[in-house]
Amino acid sequence: MRHPLFFAIVYALVLIATARTYKSCDSPIYCEGPLLRTVQLSNIFTDSKTFVDRPTAKPVDEVLKAFQQLGITPSVTDIRMFVEENFLEPGMELSQVLIKSNKQPQILERVTDPAYSVWMSDLNQYWSNLTYTFNTTFLCDGCQTSILPTKRPFVVPGGRFREFYYWDSYFVIEGLLYSELNDVAKGMIENFLDFVETYGFLPNGARIYYLNRSQPPFLTRMIKRYLDFVDDEELFTRALPILDTEYEFWMKNTTVEIYDPENDEKHYLNRFNVEYPYPRPEAYYEDWHTAHVDKDMTDQERVDLYSDLATGAETGWDYSSRWLRNKNFNGSSQFELLKSLNTRAIVPVELNSLLYDMEVQLSQWNTGKKKAYYQRRAEQRLHSMDRLLWNDEYSSFYDFNLTSQCQQIEFTPANYFPFWLGAIPERIAKDNKKLLSVFSELEGILKLYPGILTTTLVETGLQWDLPNGWPPLQYVTLHALLNVHKRITENKYTQSLSAQVDSLKTVARDLATRYVESGFCGWWATGGNVPGYLSNRGHTTDTGHMFEKFNVTVIGRSGGGGEYRPQIGFGWTNSIAFWIFANFDDFRAPNCTLVI
Repeated sequence: MRHPLFFAIVYALVLIATARTYKSCDSPIYCEGPLLRTVQLSNIFTDSKTFVDRPTAKPVDEVLKAFQQLGITPSVTDIRMFVEENFLEPGMELSQVLIKSNKQPQILERVTDPAYSVWMSDLNQYWSNLTYTFNTTFLCDGCQTSILPTKRPFVVPGGRFREFYYWDSYFVIEGLLYSELNDVAKGMIENFLDFVETYGFLPNGARIYYLNRSQPPFLTRMIKRYLDFVDDEELFTRALPILDTEYEFWMKNTTVEIYDPENDEKHYLNRFNVEYPYPRPEAYYEDWHTAHVDKDMTDQERVDLYSDLATGAETGWDYSSRWLRNKNFNGSSQFELLKSLNTRAIVPVELNSLLYDMEVQLSQWNTGKKKAYYQRRAEQRLHSMDRLLWNDEYSSFYDFNLTSQCQQIEFTPANYFPFWLGAIPERIAKDNKKLLSVFSELEGILKLYPGILTTTLVETGLQWDLPNGWPPLQYVTLHALLNVHKRITENKYTQSLSAQVDSLKTVARDLATRYVESGFCGWWATGGNVPGYLSNRGHTTDTGHMFEKFNVTVIGRSGGGGEYRPQIGFGWTNSIAFWIFANFDDFRAPNCTLVI
């Protein structure tokens, strides 16, 4: 492993000025300003997102006038009355879309176990519960809502998430395609293309308060996945130049230069990076409280913390010990932990893998100079990932920390993104023993807990840490295992390695089994019913739902922690179950009464 001082980090030298040039949040109600600050700091809602999701009941100028009449120091009672008189309930802009689902898509033929068949049939019919359009016809003239308008139906994750989200939607589209809802999947992609054309990038989600950040860039892969199922030249032709725009957004706003004096090389990789000097509107009270735990923080330190909080949301992992400067977690509250966020100083494995995948795909989809441009960028990125993120001693990719000037030697499933997306240097790709050692840690970690793969090995109370396991990371890990198994098989291997090669499929099968058991038992425990096999547990108001995340210590239990209560629905959880049944055979449903 290289000595950390081998790298001189030009941390302040972002290629283009860090001030982003896209449209930003400019509402006097839902964006930074006296009204938002007063309502959110009153803490009249247990979840700050509740307020910014409420449309106005009156024209904006009347709402602002009513706010001014509250005076400089209104009471909590007065603030609550102001909100009730001037705002409607959250979610009123949503109109449910009743999808005509195919009751027997081909994927269900692969579900041979009768109990699982009931469950997956239920999930196949669940899409209408998550599919909406935005409808603002009820709003008065001059009224305002925080939504970013869309032209077509979309699938929300579920729960408090009343709008679509960027990286969630990649996994949602996977499930829609297996449910043979190709038109819904296409409509979502077209909404995203509209957004990039309108805003110059793809926001975190479809709300005005998300215009300060994006999320992991899955749009190119989303389109590729759609084209795997549907021959759609029209969509492809429209998308290609728009994908250039999204790529340039990431290169312009998130690139860092890292100098390697050992080889006299400059490397250009990417980090998540949001420059935002205020609390996030949808988490205002929580962010403000985090920034004021330490009374001795300077104003600049608070500005930096707000930027790191917003950047943490851009990563999709909001929040995790992965982004913390202080690794002493014992007894610390969530607010104390988040005070040491260092998100903008982390060069993440998955972001650079996704951008490599984007570069490779765009080089394949283009011709001439543009093809050569993306091909060159992909080659440069792969070389830099090899040099800065790959650790030969541990046979793993790791995040690079710009503050400590070295790799963060920590297990997370993010380390497997290169093996899903093919961001593997040729010397490693051809080395069977090295490829096999990539997963040497995984089998031991899975033995620690009965559930799906944990997100980290430390328990902090943050929701992207132990004991939570997240569906997208199971998908990535399973892809990585299957891809490496395929690559080694194509490389051809000696008899002495056959047991290790076979173990890759065994581990993948084990993880896939844990996932469907977790989903099925969670669905049953919340009211799902399989006649003749598992009776309803006595629920009268629920017929079974899926969780956003799982607790890895108990099969079928919801995950927890973080800024909000565990959410149900749930788009990406459902979708990954479909993908697993498409890639693995002959599952047998467990008796959930014995595992929960």
